[in-house]
Amino acid sequence: MNLIFKQATIDELDHALELFKLASLSLGEKNVSQWSYWSNPPEEKITWVKEGFDKGEFFFVYNDSGVRVAMFRLLKHDTLYWGEKGLENNIKYVHSLVVRPDFSGLGIGKIVMLNIIENLKSEGVKKFRLDCDGSNPRLCQYYESYGFKKVGEKETKYAINNLYEMSLVKNDRL
Repeated sequence: MNLIFKQATIDELDHALELFKLASLSLGEKNVSQWSYWSNPPEEKITWVKEGFDKGEFFFVYNDSGVRVAMFRLLKHDTLYWGEKGLENNIKYVHSLVVRPDFSGLGIGKIVMLNIIENLKSEGVKKFRLDCDGSNPRLCQYYESYGFKKVGEKETKYAINNLYEMSLVKNDRL
């Protein structure tokens, strides 16, 4: 499957919020409470997304037919979840990886993750980090299958998130 990655523009903000809502509803149908707030997001979450759009951190993923099938946010720094460690240089963070529910199960998430990892390696990025809801063991296992190692936890008012890190350079121990 050929996917096209494009940096999102501020006029596409509503598309991002819609993808979050669709993901929230789909997860709810599977009895997964993660991201339930996206069905009616609080202002602080909307602000967080707007900030990401303003910084050019959001990307949409399209299939060959031009259909928007996924989205993610790629950050240079992340103090919200990682505190002072989130200011370290030569590290990138992925957030908000969402595949449209009607395209779920086609391997799109895997293609997106592998593409991000390869691009970061080619840029010389040292480490790749993310967080995920610790109450979702299936999601945690998904990220661990790429080689991410759990290095901590961060409690927010929405969840207890596992903090994951992957070395992108050979012979670099976590």
